[in-house]
Amino acid sequence: MKTISSIFLIVLMIAGLAGCERYVSGYDTNPLAPQSADASKVFVDAQLGYVMFTEGFCSQVAAMWTDQLRGVKLQFTAYNGYTISEGEFKTDWSLAYASTLKNLRLVQSAGDASQGLRGAAGILEGHHMANVAAMWGDVPYSEAIQVATNTTPHFDKQEAVYTQALATIDRGIADLTAKAGVVFQDAFSYNGNVAQWAKFAHSAKARYLMHLARAKGSVSSYDVATLNSVITEANQGILATNGVDDLLFLHGSTWHGNMNLWHSFGVWDRSGNTNVAGAFVVTMLKNRQWDGKSSETGRLAYYFNAAGTDLNYTKGGAYDAGASYPGFRASETRLLLAEAYARLGNTASALTELNAARTYNNAIFGNASAAFVAADFPTPAALLQAILNEEYLALMHQMEVFSLLRRIDYKITYRDQSGAVYSLQPKRGTVFPYRFLYSADEVTANTNTPAEALGVLDQFTRTWANR
Repeated sequence: MKTISSIFLIVLMIAGLAGCERYVSGYDTNPLAPQSADASKVFVDAQLGYVMFTEGFCSQVAAMWTDQLRGVKLQFTAYNGYTISEGEFKTDWSLAYASTLKNLRLVQSAGDASQGLRGAAGILEGHHMANVAAMWGDVPYSEAIQVATNTTPHFDKQEAVYTQALATIDRGIADLTAKAGVVFQDAFSYNGNVAQWAKFAHSAKARYLMHLARAKGSVSSYDVATLNSVITEANQGILATNGVDDLLFLHGSTWHGNMNLWHSFGVWDRSGNTNVAGAFVVTMLKNRQWDGKSSETGRLAYYFNAAGTDLNYTKGGAYDAGASYPGFRASETRLLLAEAYARLGNTASALTELNAARTYNNAIFGNASAAFVAADFPTPAALLQAILNEEYLALMHQMEVFSLLRRIDYKITYRDQSGAVYSLQPKRGTVFPYRFLYSADEVTANTNTPAEALGVLDQFTRTWANR
């Protein structure tokens, strides 16, 4: 990040406001939308917009709605109980489109962009837009970012966005690998490494193919052909259990500079608005030891304070000022493989991949978990549940954890010392949320915005992928 510190300083002037963006207005000037720059610098701008979108408010909402975080003060108390308005997503919608997608498109059309750089931009675009569709459902894509000719883009169906996004990733892989060995300016931990970018691309495809496997099948029976595609892509993805190929967003310690956004929010900007007191995820981690094979002391200490009541903002913790934030971990890829194998009835391979994810946890977090054996799971359903539980933990405080839980209808469980089973429950009422709300600006300005503008859809309405 030192090579782009000047850019990051400008960008994260907003980051200091990330904790305040729900309470003030007036972000009319977008530093992530340069008027003129070479393609490599525009790519970095796009990446930084992507970091702010992925690591910022949306990840906090995802964490609250999956009980990995609690909102306890001011507006965050309402968010915690699933009460939220379209106005809360205005900044994030702008980050997704004006800051990230627009700049990625500029890179791909730039005359001075290398083929490898265009490939990386395509990969990030596909990954990003599939995630946008996952959060909101139907979204603009085929007509997006055409401000000069179309200020009211149609909303593509969620399925179509997934399909187009996967095709964009494929095109990016082809461009990237056609120039094997090329290195480009990169704000992520990969530093322009083509081989690592290609692995990320395949892992991203595996993630969104799993979304489609659920959508094309049913809750109990995922689409077989798509599950096989998940396996094909994941086996080419981020797999190293020592974390060497993980995609990370790098940070420094400067507030209003390059600081970890969760640290900025929780320590400097809105201290006390959130904590984890009573959160399901903390209790679950504390009870994992009772399966006789799991030791979660390392992961607990990494993410949470010693009392288990707040995040770990101290040196070496997940939310230290300079702590990296995960873009994609090998554990997720391994667990996608495990889940796909389990749903296909290949319990032996599923168990192997589950244990690989646990090996990763031991290496990265300092856990001391032992490998599971077949006898630990009396039924295939028990093995699948263990995999889903591990996925929930592997996606800690990431936007994708919201997609996971919607995809499996929030069926996460743990056992206590007595053997009693506890499952995730809604924080308010009897139903869980299933989507984000469209930006108030989009609802007001775009007559093509879906029926939510008429008050028909809300955060409890399922998207196509989770119907």
